[in-house]
Amino acid sequence: MMIAKMLFKTNFVLVFIFLFMRFSYSQESDTTNIVFTDSCLSVPGAITRSLLIPGMGQLYQERLGHAAFFYGTAFVFYYNTFFYLYKYDKTDHKNYYNKFRRNLSAAVFFHVLNIFDATDAALHDCPTGWQGRLLSDEPLKSPWGAVVRSAVIPGWGQLYNESYLKAAGYMAVDGFLFYKIRTYDIKYRHTDKTGYRDKRSKYSWYFGVAYLLTMADAYAGAYLYKFDKAMRMTVLPVIENDTVGVCLSVRF
Repeated sequence: MMIAKMLFKTNFVLVFIFLFMRFSYSQESDTTNIVFTDSCLSVPGAITRSLLIPGMGQLYQERLGHAAFFYGTAFVFYYNTFFYLYKYDKTDHKNYYNKFRRNLSAAVFFHVLNIFDATDAALHDCPTGWQGRLLSDEPLKSPWGAVVRSAVIPGWGQLYNESYLKAAGYMAVDGFLFYKIRTYDIKYRHTDKTGYRDKRSKYSWYFGVAYLLTMADAYAGAYLYKFDKAMRMTVLPVIENDTVGVCLSVRF
């Protein structure tokens, strides 16, 4: 209980320091006015995304480094939270309960900090995205935007490309492989049998290959998005030097 209280107090102190530093910086900056233009991304959109999944707000703003940090950190702590809760339910060991509390506290802290970060950027920096086009849906899909989405959630890049059947397939395959890894990991931790460890390693390799294929397919799908509609073929009669011919025009 004392450890949990100390962690929560630390969380509040860190959030206070973060806000204080940002406020101090804004007072010294010449660009303190909050400006909303058509080029700015939606503030509620960034907040809602960060609330749902840590790092998604930063991804929406195309701040890829921040997105990777918050998503990866929160994922690790949330994963450990559920893992130690599961272990505590099975063994009723106090040590697992303490680890569960510590990881939950850290996960909540980074989740909240991620919301503050996305909101702060949306209010003060008026982010328009990396080069303004990386994750843009118009006029065509961004290949690297699709890759980043599939890296965060396998199949999201295919949804972005509007390939819904592919998205469902990749989500199902990657989800199944991750489930098998998780299942054999739990069995190995409980029994220490090398057979379960070997199966966990085998499915980890399968998942790694499927994960890379998911991102590669998302890149290719975005690069060729509506390629057939973007290409126009026109056949026109041409009269030149008393010669009648046919001109084939292809526009990309």
